[in-house]
Amino acid sequence: MKNKNKKKIKKGALFLLPLLIIYYISSIYFSCEIFYYNSTLSVVTYLVYGALFLTCLLMVIFTVSVFKSIKKNKTKKYVILSIILIVIICIQVFVTFNLNKVSSSIKKVTSNFDTYETSLIVMNSSNYNSINDLNQEKIGIISDTENIEGYVIAKEIIDDEKINTKNLEYYDDFPTMLSDLYNGNIKAAFVSSNYASMFSNLNDFEDINSKVKSIKKKTKVVKKKKNTTKKTLTEPFTVLILGVDSESGSLSKSSSLNGDTIMLITFNPKTSNATILSIPRDTYTQITCNKNRLNKINSAAYSGTDCMINTVKKLTGIDIDYWVKINFAGAVSLVDALGGVDIDVPYSFCEQDSKRRFGKYTIYIEKGRQTLNGEQALAFARNRHAWPQYCGKKYSNYVSNDFIRGQNQQQIVNACLNKLKNINRFSQVYSLLDVVGDNIDTNIEKDTMITGFDTFTTLLKNSKNINSEDFIGTQRLYLSGYDSYINKIYYFKYSEQSLKEITDAMKINLGIKEPKLYKDFEFSINSPYEDKQIGKGTYKY
Repeated sequence: MKNKNKKKIKKGALFLLPLLIIYYISSIYFSCEIFYYNSTLSVVTYLVYGALFLTCLLMVIFTVSVFKSIKKNKTKKYVILSIILIVIICIQVFVTFNLNKVSSSIKKVTSNFDTYETSLIVMNSSNYNSINDLNQEKIGIISDTENIEGYVIAKEIIDDEKINTKNLEYYDDFPTMLSDLYNGNIKAAFVSSNYASMFSNLNDFEDINSKVKSIKKKTKVVKKKKNTTKKTLTEPFTVLILGVDSESGSLSKSSSLNGDTIMLITFNPKTSNATILSIPRDTYTQITCNKNRLNKINSAAYSGTDCMINTVKKLTGIDIDYWVKINFAGAVSLVDALGGVDIDVPYSFCEQDSKRRFGKYTIYIEKGRQTLNGEQALAFARNRHAWPQYCGKKYSNYVSNDFIRGQNQQQIVNACLNKLKNINRFSQVYSLLDVVGDNIDTNIEKDTMITGFDTFTTLLKNSKNINSEDFIGTQRLYLSGYDSYINKIYYFKYSEQSLKEITDAMKINLGIKEPKLYKDFEFSINSPYEDKQIGKGTYKY
C-alpha cells in the first residue's frame, strides 16, 4: 500500500512540480516588471508585492495539502490546484509580456546615454585616404571646447594620431568651416558623422554626401545630463520638439542634429490645452554656446541638444522642461502604424519620397481634406518650395516656405495625437511601440513618463466623452517677421511684438500669467468665425 501511495505522489509530483516551477519563475519576472514601472517603491508597489508573496505562500500551503490528498487517493484538490496554476501562469505571462513590450520601448526612448561620433572628412576629389596623407595640410576644428563632436572627440583623434596642432584652423561654426573645405582653404575638417543629414539642407551643401568622404571616425558614449526640472506630466509643462530630417529609418542617439524642425509646445493637463510654436530655422538670434553671437537658430543644433535648448530659452524667455527628438523619416512608419492621418492639404504639390528620390518615386498630393499615409505625411511635413522641373505646373502652382512648412508640421503633430483616440488593438500598440523606440529620444525620465500615462488616459477618456474631433485643444502660434540678408546670407528677423504676444499666450497656458479679458466681439452670420492666430499680423519693424 505504501508503495502504491508513493507512486501516486510521484505521478502527482511529475505533473505539479513543473507547473510550480513555471509559476514561481513567471512570478519573479512579473515582479521585476512591476519594479521597473514603480522603482520608487510606492504604496501600490508594496501592495502588489505583498499580494504576490501571499499568493506564493498560499500556493506552498495548498501544494502540501494536495500531496496529502494524493496520498489519501483524493484527486479533487490536485485537479483544482493544477487548474489554478495554469490560469495564474497564463495571466502572469500575458501581463508580463505586454508590460515588457512597453518597458523595452521606454528604455530605448529614455536612454541615459548619448552616442557621439566624429568624422575627419576630406573632399571626395582629393587623393587623401588616410590621416598620414595629410602631412602638413590645414585641418579645420570647432573652437567651442564644449562641442563634443566638433572639438572633444576631434582632440582625442588628434592625440591618438599625433597630429601637429600647428596644422589646426579653428572655426566658430560648421558652415564656415565646410565652405573653406569646399574652397580648398583647408584640406580636412572634423565634423559629426551625421554630416549628411545635418548639412544637406543648407543651400551650399545639398550634395555634401557625394562631395566628401570620411577618412577617420571615432565614437564616444556620454552620459546625458540629469533632468533638473521638478515638474511632472500632471502639471503644466513645456517641451521642445526637434525634428531630425534624415534618410535613416531609425534615430541616431547623437545629441547633434540638423535643427530643421524646431517646435516649442506648452501643455496644460488641467485644461487639456496646448500651444504650438514653430520657430523658423533661419531665425536670427543669439546662439548661447557660441558666445551669444548672432546667427541662424538652427546653427545651435550643430552643437547639440543643450545648446539648442538654451538658445530657445534665451529667445523666448520660457523655461524648457523637456525635449523630444523625432526622426522624420521614421514618421513614415509612425503614421502607417496609426492607420494614416487626416489632413486638410492647402495646395496640390509634389515632393521627394522618404529617400529623397524623384522620378517614379515622386509623391503627388491633391489639395483638400484627406487621409495621408506615411510617405505622403512626410512629404507634406518636408515640403517648402515648388518643384516645377520634376512635377509640372499642376503640382507646382503654389507658394511655400519655412513658415508654411512649420504650419504643415503642426498639422501632422495634431493629426497624430487625434489618431491615438482610435487605437483599440494590441497589434497597433505594438507597432507604435516599435516605431517610438527606434525614432524618438527624450530627456523625460522613465518614472516621469510612467506617471504621465494617467494624464494621457484621462485626456483620452475626456475626448471620447465630449465626442470632440481633437484629442487636445491646440492654439497654433505664428512668429511674424521679415526677410533680411547679411553678407548675401539669408536670415529671418522676427518681430519683437509678435514674439511677445506668443510668449504671453504660452505663459497664460502654463498658468504663470493671468489672461486678459476682451469685451469686444464681432460676429457676422454671413462669414464663418475664424480663431485669431496669435503672433500673425502686420507689425512695425
